[in-house]
Amino acid sequence: MLDFPSSIAIAGAWGYIGRKFLDAARALGLKIHVFDPGPVPSDLNTAGLARYVDEQQFYRLRADLFHLAVHPEHRRVGMEILLSSPPGEPQLILVEKPMAPPENPEECLRILDAVGRSGAVLLYDFPELYDPITETICDYLSSLNDMRILSIYVQRSKDRENPENPRNYKRMVHIQYQESVHCLAFVLYILGRARGALDAVFDGGLLAQAESQPYAPPNPQDYPYVVDGQCRFSLRLGTVQVRGLTDFKRGAEGMKLRVVEGLAGKTPFRIEADYQEGRKRLLINDNRMPVPPAADSYASVIRTLGRWHRSVSRAALMGGLYPNPDFARLTYQLSSVLWRSCWEGKSVSLDSLEALKAFDARFADAVPRMPRYGRVGAP
Repeated sequence: MLDFPSSIAIAGAWGYIGRKFLDAARALGLKIHVFDPGPVPSDLNTAGLARYVDEQQFYRLRADLFHLAVHPEHRRVGMEILLSSPPGEPQLILVEKPMAPPENPEECLRILDAVGRSGAVLLYDFPELYDPITETICDYLSSLNDMRILSIYVQRSKDRENPENPRNYKRMVHIQYQESVHCLAFVLYILGRARGALDAVFDGGLLAQAESQPYAPPNPQDYPYVVDGQCRFSLRLGTVQVRGLTDFKRGAEGMKLRVVEGLAGKTPFRIEADYQEGRKRLLINDNRMPVPPAADSYASVIRTLGRWHRSVSRAALMGGLYPNPDFARLTYQLSSVLWRSCWEGKSVSLDSLEALKAFDARFADAVPRMPRYGRVGAP
């Protein structure tokens, strides 16, 4: 059993991600509190779970770690209670992406303001950033002299249209916010660690070009408009060329692939990592690193949070290069850049980090013009 956290409170425990964390927490021997108004899954053994039906009571628990595994529109009550807790031991909160619904980008600023006034440690769940594979990659890059990253390829895909998979009936948002955001988080983290700060990643500005295909859900009646289900993109960050594919279309292979290439002096290097559960691997210059293929990504998140809690101050966690709200907002803004490029069918160019922070997705203005499933123009 871990020394910290020794307990976890999961909101949305019956959902896909909530259940992953529940199973990981159980395997780690944590005390588990759950809140989910839906029916208990038939295959779930509830022995040892402390279940709450009162939302207010749940969020006032004194658990070591709160995990909000719910959609952005369902987080407000929990966030308000957790961020208004009395001073004392900082509340540790893990939140799912995206930071806000695509229709409400102003919610990002509200969260930043609320977190700034609180004493909480609030981090976002980009599992790859907590994975030992990523730390190995960063350690290798930092060991190189005169190191320059030239290109990064990121792919994240799975079949999200197959009607035989119950998971596919969970409503999703545009893939740029739902899945591309994980790829963008990896890119920002790797480049930020390599250059010592996120600001340096945007020296020279950015240029994005993306195209998308619509998602064909098995439950179109649950969607107010057609959402993107595949996105191909290129992103130039200063001198680094990033290419990416996120794909939820029928038949897409489950994949979480990352390739980083560059030079150490005049010597090329190549890093290839697959974070897919059950077949994890890491190759550095074609040499296979000792990575357990079946390592649990969600257990790694919990372990890494515990390590950061022990060794990193709140000021550093909330102000440094960690998946904190400032970092999550940049991934949200980059998701918006990709969506805008897809929607308008043209590239998006920004000259600085400040221009990205001020980027207006104009998503809400586009919503009335988005096609509905089953209507003209819909898949």
